[in-house]
Amino acid sequence: MLSNAQSLYFTDSILVQTKMWSRDANRKIQYSDWKSFTSHTVEMLDGFVPEKKIESSKYGGDASMKLNASGYFRTEKVSGRWTVIDPDGYPFMVSAINSFRQGKSPNNEKAFLEKFGSVEKWVAGSIQTFQKLGFNTAGSWSEIEPIIQFNKTAKRPFAYTTQLSLLAGYIRLAVKKTPERKDAPALSFIMDDAFALYCEDQGQKLAANKNDANLLGHFSDNEIAFMHTEFKDILAIADRSDKCLVAARQWMDKNSVDEKTISRDQKEAFIGTITGIYYKTVSSAIKKYDSNHLYLGSRLHSSAKNNKFIFASAEPYVDVISINYYGYWQPQQKDIKDWENWSNKPFFITEFYTKAEDSGMPNISGAGWLVKTQADRGIHYQNFALNLLMAKNCVGWHWFRYQDNDPNDPTADPSNNDSNKGLVNTQYQVYETLVEKMKSINDNKYQIIKYFDSFKK
Repeated sequence: MLSNAQSLYFTDSILVQTKMWSRDANRKIQYSDWKSFTSHTVEMLDGFVPEKKIESSKYGGDASMKLNASGYFRTEKVSGRWTVIDPDGYPFMVSAINSFRQGKSPNNEKAFLEKFGSVEKWVAGSIQTFQKLGFNTAGSWSEIEPIIQFNKTAKRPFAYTTQLSLLAGYIRLAVKKTPERKDAPALSFIMDDAFALYCEDQGQKLAANKNDANLLGHFSDNEIAFMHTEFKDILAIADRSDKCLVAARQWMDKNSVDEKTISRDQKEAFIGTITGIYYKTVSSAIKKYDSNHLYLGSRLHSSAKNNKFIFASAEPYVDVISINYYGYWQPQQKDIKDWENWSNKPFFITEFYTKAEDSGMPNISGAGWLVKTQADRGIHYQNFALNLLMAKNCVGWHWFRYQDNDPNDPTADPSNNDSNKGLVNTQYQVYETLVEKMKSINDNKYQIIKYFDSFKK
């Protein structure tokens, strides 16, 4: 049964069987029972006829509309809808692949040599595949140097992003110098005078690529603990001279906040003041040494993506608010509306994915949904992206990730060690059923935007 809102666009729906990933009270990973979630695909759009021949700019932008070209990626609100504009002046909906990099396991390395033989052939062949599938950007944690070299001679360059890990890198350095801070809240390091100096030092490295038109922009970090639950840990800091602790106490005094009765909203308000300091610090360093490219935020996650004070504090400094989105089958319209109300900046989703049983993998690690088949993964992708294309404050999405985890990878992070997250498996073989459905919506994203925008509220 379609809701009134759904029936405006869709002629039908499909149920997908899925299990939701979570952790129990002891932090042990668990899955829910199988549940059915309503989904929609491109073929269900009422009256929509996919284009047979898609005209795009060399970056994969919408060639049917030409705006001012700055020579670099930028953002603009056009007729009430936010969009990225590519260097040549064409609207550009970011369709990215995260972690485009070589696998590190012995199994990965053997398959890599057999299939590609060299980094150059791997990059060229993979990017050509991405572009045929309608992807246009290498997301966070990708190997950017081979992409930069590919782009130097490519007729169709591939946009890329950087992950600077400014706070994460500074914390590692600070804890090495002061081991007793190893359990300190991450937010407490933002107030260190040395953090700004560290950002300044790291920012100087950005000058090397500041004139590269193919660089979409910079992420400053990933999933910083900007959650209200951190407030109690800040108050528990043993060093009474710690600047973050002092700031928290002063803020409580100024706002007549009692530690025993403090509300979630009040905690979130204080977290917003700290995030404001963070965004000002990192953006100052980034823009000082690279004013040409977009600052893409810090990839908010968990409850941070629902804190209005964070969005307000980020607005003066970020060009795009980045959000890693888990826990929901599709983007919630309330969340999208809140983000629009809380900030006059666009957003994009920088992590989402599903993993399938038919891959034969354990699929324990990682917060993505578990489905039964690669076809179900493709349906989820289309359904998720359709909801984003409806949103006039959304400028794209990033699929997590390029390649499946290899359980035999000795370097793998515990959150990325045994699951079917990739477009390709551990042997660099493409999941054809998945990518066929991805291509269907990627190729038609600009036409679908116009389709949705043709409807009046």
